[in-house]
Amino acid sequence: MKVTGRIALVAAAMAFAPMTAAADPLTYAGVKTMIEGMGHTATEISTKPGEEKFEIVVVTEGFNVPLGFEVSKSGRYIWCTAFLGKSTLDGDRAIALLKRIGAVQPTSFWLTDKDELKMGIAIDNRDVTPAHLKFVTEKLANDVSKTADIWQAPQ
Repeated sequence: MKVTGRIALVAAAMAFAPMTAAADPLTYAGVKTMIEGMGHTATEISTKPGEEKFEIVVVTEGFNVPLGFEVSKSGRYIWCTAFLGKSTLDGDRAIALLKRIGAVQPTSFWLTDKDELKMGIAIDNRDVTPAHLKFVTEKLANDVSKTADIWQAPQ
């Protein structure tokens, strides 16, 4: 009986506890406004409905890294991506890049249908804050720099 009483007490307390509502997912305009509010200059890459994308430049020690931002078609994710150019990876460098992924996760690499190498992070589009976007932009830009020895074409 004591257990039943405690359960009822906890249930009653939870019924009166304030519930915090999750913020609505950010729209494309919301992401752009948040990034611009962080001091970045956003340049439109695509304004085609459903494919909107803008770009900012993040400066690292070795690179000026252009980062693209777009909201997924489902609205569930915000993609932050870096275009690394036409892939010049050979077998050994491709394997080295796959091995390096563990050191930069959750950042990922992929090849497009046009053999373009990209790097990016998908951000869960729930309760996104400027601090979270700052972390992601800095991480991705630094990951581009940290992996350049592999993805850049040999000179």
